[in-house]
Amino acid sequence: MRPTEKEYWIFSDESVQEGRLFSNFFGGAIVPESQYAQVENRLRIQKAEIGFLHELKWQRVSQQWVEGYERMITAFFDELRSGIVRMRVMFQDNLAAPQGLSRVQRDEGYFRLYYQFIKHAFGLSEIPHNPDGTRLRLFFDQFPDTREQAAQFKGFIHALQVNRRLEHSRLKIDPSHITEVDSKEHTLLQCVDIVLGAMAFRLNDQHKVKPEGSRVRGKRTIAKDRLYRHILAEIRTLKPALNPKISTACEPFPGGAWSMPYRHWSFQPKK
Repeated sequence: MRPTEKEYWIFSDESVQEGRLFSNFFGGAIVPESQYAQVENRLRIQKAEIGFLHELKWQRVSQQWVEGYERMITAFFDELRSGIVRMRVMFQDNLAAPQGLSRVQRDEGYFRLYYQFIKHAFGLSEIPHNPDGTRLRLFFDQFPDTREQAAQFKGFIHALQVNRRLEHSRLKIDPSHITEVDSKEHTLLQCVDIVLGAMAFRLNDQHKVKPEGSRVRGKRTIAKDRLYRHILAEIRTLKPALNPKISTACEPFPGGAWSMPYRHWSFQPKK
């Protein structure tokens, strides 16, 4: 029998919204509330032992620090391998981009896609049954858009608890538990940023970029490519046949999309 938890926390971030080949990257990690403090503490200890004094970010990966970033990624995936943390990544192939969108749909595209990510990527419809219901708390890296759109988005997230497809999951989402946070305060969210950034980097062929007038790649590009390869190797300890560019098929074990430690979702719009 799968263990049940009273509350889960989701930490989410976004990356490249307009890439050359792939766009609209969203990523997140879900962890039981009862385990979060221990997970965060282990990651912070590892970060301190490596010697990182500042926030971990994909954009800060350099030749000097790439080995340290690799060690952090291994520590993060150790949490996934333990079954405590699960991560999801969503993106959109530019060849499958929707056509004929209205101006309103285009303006609200960021939050509409973010909503789909939260609603479907984590397998909330298969959350282990708790007779008293399951609380869900969501932490988003600070939104880049207007306060009005952000408020509307949070309202839709709050309404997931009464969504027809999820009502049997008995989710409990308090409006005060849908918050924007500073990623500097959450090492787990920083690890999500690194993995998400690596996928946006590689899927858009940024590893091939060379400085203007040069025949070779820059040192930072080489370091990022090395870190991406390390991340992919860690992912494949969980999903050996994973193809980063396509959706990960659900495993045939209890829980399906909910139980999988790591998964990609290539979002395909109906229109």
